[in-house]
Amino acid sequence: MAERIYTRDEHKGLEPLEEEPFSSEDTLQALIATNPEVLDGGQVRPDDPRRWILITREKGIAERSDAGGRWSLDHLLIDQDAVPTLVEVKRSSNPELRRTFVGQLLEYAAHAAVTWTANELRQTFESAGDGQAFDPNEKIKQLLQTDVEPDVEAFWKAVETNLAARRLRMLFVADEIPDPLERVVTFLNEQMPHIEVLAVEIKKFSGESFQTIVPRVIGRMATSEDVSNSGAGPRRKLTRASFLEELPNEEARGVANKLLDAATAAGATLWWGSSSVSIRVPCKIFRQPVTVAWLHSKPEIPFWMGFRDITFGAATFDYNLPPELRKCLERWVTEFNGDGFADDISGKGTKAWAVRYSDAAKHIEPLTGRIAKVLSELKTL
Repeated sequence: MAERIYTRDEHKGLEPLEEEPFSSEDTLQALIATNPEVLDGGQVRPDDPRRWILITREKGIAERSDAGGRWSLDHLLIDQDAVPTLVEVKRSSNPELRRTFVGQLLEYAAHAAVTWTANELRQTFESAGDGQAFDPNEKIKQLLQTDVEPDVEAFWKAVETNLAARRLRMLFVADEIPDPLERVVTFLNEQMPHIEVLAVEIKKFSGESFQTIVPRVIGRMATSEDVSNSGAGPRRKLTRASFLEELPNEEARGVANKLLDAATAAGATLWWGSSSVSIRVPCKIFRQPVTVAWLHSKPEIPFWMGFRDITFGAATFDYNLPPELRKCLERWVTEFNGDGFADDISGKGTKAWAVRYSDAAKHIEPLTGRIAKVLSELKTL
């Protein structure tokens, strides 16, 4: 029996939306290709929602690395942790949904992991950008949700690492997931620690005035933290406690605490990554928070854009910044011009200074004062 849901409008009252099958598999595939978010990454990872970019539809898969494509995958996506996501789509009316769906995608994954290369996937993605008039680097920037230019080389290197480790995700997608497939998917996800196996049921409901799409993710067993600990999931995210614990000594922990306290007192937001924390603040005249400093848990090991230790500066100088914001950031970076303890590590689009934790300990008062000052100025713009 077809399901029904209702919308409610204070003027029109209740409007029933009747479940309606997709007219074809291609219609469902096109929906996923143009709107990967319909796969509902929040259900896939509730504590760290997945986001995706589409690499291509109908991605060829070879039986051997020196052979041409034998199979064709419906969609190849990559998430924000550079994990390739293989998506195969069937309508519930397709008999293969019950007969060969699982074996088909398992075969695809087994061969893709050994025949695909990160360079090949990158070329496919960038060629699609040329053909569809989008900027591939901008897509990656949106995927990573960063306010600075993404390290594209590092992203594709991570794709290479995940392929080598056979770290993949498989998504079985249909407008109705039958119970036998649900049991198989749940079993596989329990037994395959390096490959995440899920089913996504996508239903369409239509009424007189509009449609609604309702996804349901099936088979998720482990939390992101559980999967991460097994080496299969997303990169970890530090907390303040774990960040401080990783610093090499009490002096460094004292410096970090003072800088972070000064930043939060001035209204900053702390963004925790896998090995660093960035200090950023909302700015009314710019579309996203502005980052002014990065603290790294592994001092002197270069991180993103060559940043290391404690890095003060900004990485938005090749943006079309409002004049007032650009002037404020220019004043901020020139604060360090005469400091003998700060190393100029500026690069493309960045103006930045690295300060060792041991040197910061000797100059903590001016450093905390500068942080508080620039954050206060940015908040007033």
